Amino acid sequence: MSEITPKAVKVWLAANILAIEFDNGQTRYMRSHFIKDYLDAWSPTRGKGKRVNLIIAPTWEWFGANPQIAEDGTLTLFDKDTYTPEELWKNSKERIDEVSGTPRLQQ
Repeated sequence: MSEITPKAVKVWLAANILAIEFDNGQTRYMRSHFIKDYLDAWSPTRGKGKRVNLIIAPTWEWFGANPQIAEDGTLTLFDKDTYTPEELWKNSKERIDEVSGTPRLQQ
């Protein structure tokens, strides 16, 4: 039996972190493609072909993103940056601190 992937129904973008509301009621978080490439650009091994991203401050990238969600749950930002429903669900995290790199406080 195959598992049905939840579809995105609403998305917020702030400072290159996506907050995604799915049709199952969950809200999850993930890094945008741009910020992943921006962080990779600083790496000597993963940065090849991505260093042009260092010219643009990452905080400017989210202005004018114009997020569009298709019927099938595919998200498109900037009319060309596409995220599949599977990518959104499988690569997103339940808590924003798991995405942002902020250490979780022990209680």
